[in-house]
Amino acid sequence: MADLEDDQHEELTINGEKITEDVNNTVRQKLGTEKWHPKKVDGWTKDIIDATLKSLAEMKKPFKFVVTCIIMQRNGAGLSSAFTGFWNGDRDGMCSVPYNDNDNLHCITTVYWIKID
Repeated sequence: MADLEDDQHEELTINGEKITEDVNNTVRQKLGTEKWHPKKVDGWTKDIIDATLKSLAEMKKPFKFVVTCIIMQRNGAGLSSAFTGFWNGDRDGMCSVPYNDNDNLHCITTVYWIKID
């Protein structure tokens, strides 16, 4: 009986740490040590978002997902991002994944998840 309850709980929760790890791997594979090139930014963001959504969909969990990706040239300018939400904190959530392993650009990918009733 406990195993069934654990399986049901697992289906109804999202592991934000796992999502953060997956997004970080996706961004690292896509951007690596890329040099800043404005004409490539749209493709980079699309590829990162598409790969992230595909990975989230493969979990087959009853959640809606929203993914955003910001890429900016690293040139000494500041980059800030903020979030606020009104939701059920026990079931819904978000993670923001900054990518700082590239000396040429900044990347922040954010994933939001909302439980479907």
